[in-house]
Amino acid sequence: MARLIDRPAEYQDRSIAPGTAAPRCEHCGRPHGHTLRCLPDGRWLSPDGIWFSDEGDPAPWPDVVEYAGVRTSRSIVGQYRRAAAIERSTEKAMAEKAMERRWLCRRCHMVTARDEHRRVTRTRSLMRLALGDLFEGTYTI
Repeated sequence: MARLIDRPAEYQDRSIAPGTAAPRCEHCGRPHGHTLRCLPDGRWLSPDGIWFSDEGDPAPWPDVVEYAGVRTSRSIVGQYRRAAAIERSTEKAMAEKAMERRWLCRRCHMVTARDEHRRVTRTRSLMRLALGDLFEGTYTI
């Protein structure tokens, strides 16, 4: 099943219901579909000409030296499932948490789900090592 982030650019807007306003990221407030100027420290320039921090709060204008590191980034906002908590509560509560969806830009999705992505990456790499041990003998690391 293709996720929003894996789709080509021409299909990215189809996840937004027709007739609704373009969504904003719930974490930082970036608007969907705009090309923004971003600084290495996380500040970004809105289409209205206001600088915001990576948390979505108004931020001061950068000086010339800081602005030298500016890059442009297209803001794509999509619905992402919130990572399920590892707590051992009732199955119904965990299922509800797993199905919660949030509108996040790609950057905020990677930041807020960092621990889950690291856990999955580590599990996959350990599975590859285990398969290698099973068929080819032990690895020397």
